[in-house]
Amino acid sequence: MKTGLARACLLLAACWAGGVHSGVSCPPRPIRFAFYEIGQFYSAGRGLDRDVAEELRRRSGCEFEFVVMPRARIWQELEAGSLDMTGSAIETPERSKIYWFLNYIQLRQYAVLSIDVPDSIRSMEAFIRDAPSSRWAIVRSYSTSRYFDPLVVQLGVQRRLVEVAEEDVLFRMLDQRRVAGIFSTPMVYRQKIRQHGLDDKVRVADWEKDDAPSPRSLVLTKRTFPEAEARAWRLLVDGMNRDGTMLRLINRYMSREEAAAAVWAGGKR
Repeated sequence: MKTGLARACLLLAACWAGGVHSGVSCPPRPIRFAFYEIGQFYSAGRGLDRDVAEELRRRSGCEFEFVVMPRARIWQELEAGSLDMTGSAIETPERSKIYWFLNYIQLRQYAVLSIDVPDSIRSMEAFIRDAPSSRWAIVRSYSTSRYFDPLVVQLGVQRRLVEVAEEDVLFRMLDQRRVAGIFSTPMVYRQKIRQHGLDDKVRVADWEKDDAPSPRSLVLTKRTFPEAEARAWRLLVDGMNRDGTMLRLINRYMSREEAAAAVWAGGKR
């Protein structure tokens, strides 16, 4: 009996290591997964996205190759087929035509404002209307939320939008008072405000009008993953939500209460 049980355990371990147990069929080459520097999601080789990618590698049994590059370049190389996956992305109708989006965390976007912005301005609409000489900054190719994205377009039309390559530049511009505000999440702004010594120079405001937090997704390019394979990866990610793994990973960077609210609700069972 013990021998049979041991043999079954060995077989299960072998199937898991080969990606069979997960239902994922590994490509014949390493999966190229790209990170970009964005606070506690990824910074200096560590962060939630790195943890999630490592767990995906462990569960799928697939070989991964990790690279780091600016966000705008990641989208370019995903489209060109030079990359296969990335994390911390927000789905848009245009992007969903060429990528699969597998949600794994949900977060509200906050406005991080220079203290020069009057307290009387309490919404993005008010900022656009009542601070016509003030500018806003975003990371190039970065989507914010369904509510904020159209307002960002308005700022661009008014030539009040500054697009930069990296998250750190946003906080440097706030420090130098070159812009009045940026968007960020607690996973990012808590670390960056401390690093850049901005505690007395900025305030954080909740201007998000959508009740539901914006999901962040694992992105798979359709060039590499046909629909059936994407479903297998989705089941793998959903399994991380159901068995508490995602909560445990997020809890490394947030309080228990914040982590519980941040786990993708659609993945809970």
